[in-house]
Amino acid sequence: MTETLYDVAIVGYGPIGQMLALLLGQKGYHVLVVERWPDRYPLPRAVHYDHEVARIIQAAGISAALASTTELTDLYEWRNAQGETLLALDQRGTGLSGWPESTMFTQPIFEAVLAAQVASLPTIHLRRGWEVFQVEQSAEHVELTVRKKKSEVSPNVETLTMQARYLVGADGANSFALQQMNTSITDLGFLFDWLVVDVIPHEERQWSPLCWQLCDPARPTTLVSGGKGRRRWEFMRLEGESVEDLNQTETAWRLLAPWEVTPQNATLERHAVYTFRARWADNWRNGRILLAGDAAHLMPPFAGQGMGVGMRDVMNLLWKLDLVLSGRADDEILTSYTSERL
Repeated sequence: MTETLYDVAIVGYGPIGQMLALLLGQKGYHVLVVERWPDRYPLPRAVHYDHEVARIIQAAGISAALASTTELTDLYEWRNAQGETLLALDQRGTGLSGWPESTMFTQPIFEAVLAAQVASLPTIHLRRGWEVFQVEQSAEHVELTVRKKKSEVSPNVETLTMQARYLVGADGANSFALQQMNTSITDLGFLFDWLVVDVIPHEERQWSPLCWQLCDPARPTTLVSGGKGRRRWEFMRLEGESVEDLNQTETAWRLLAPWEVTPQNATLERHAVYTFRARWADNWRNGRILLAGDAAHLMPPFAGQGMGVGMRDVMNLLWKLDLVLSGRADDEILTSYTSERL
């Protein structure tokens, strides 16, 4: 079955896919979003955005809805094992974009606000619980074949063939869209496992500075806000430790104990081991298929720019696709997308 020709199909409905769908929908374009997971991921991931991303959030019309759940930063420090400051970045005040220089937030809340805004737009068609498994492109459009994931409610596999003028892969680190690209990958060889621990303190506590890095070879550690009322620790896996042993609730509490965080005074919201990487696709466009966010690039989280870089991808794609879809520019303008964003 082939449905309506959409202006843009987006694979992936994390914050990058949500933002692109929302901004295109606000301009009246018909957008198809395909997300393989049936429900939104409920636990924290990204926790920081800067003044440029805050301005993008303003353009999306959701600043007011987020304001009560965010926390502004002060200093971002790197300290050695003796507690001496090695580097201090002053992130107080207003950035060049007219918004706070640095803001900490909670991603599930952020995604819920985006989703509500997307749902208000009639030209956006979201298919949750569907996955793309085949893509073909012609001179005029991209044809994608999608299937609904099996479930207890729907044990049969249902497939659909859908068409769009362009397809944007915003489907994360294990991107299906990336597999459709004719591109090499640049990998800097940065490959380290870290235990990420998110907690909700039971009582308000002063953290100073709000965000900092402990540069102690005995256990490199990140300590940051996770948005208002939340804290995050990231602990590097040491030589001789297994991922399985590190990713245990007991291990999380043991590593939190020196910071006076215990089951008696905090709730462990989640713990997960992530492999921090630094790599990117060398080409983000293959005809009518484009990449954005983690599908195009992965970076360690220490500067808190992973999601922000993806949001900048969105804004670059937005104005280009707007010109092309409205007939005001040839799609050759999309060729500069990669060079402008890399």
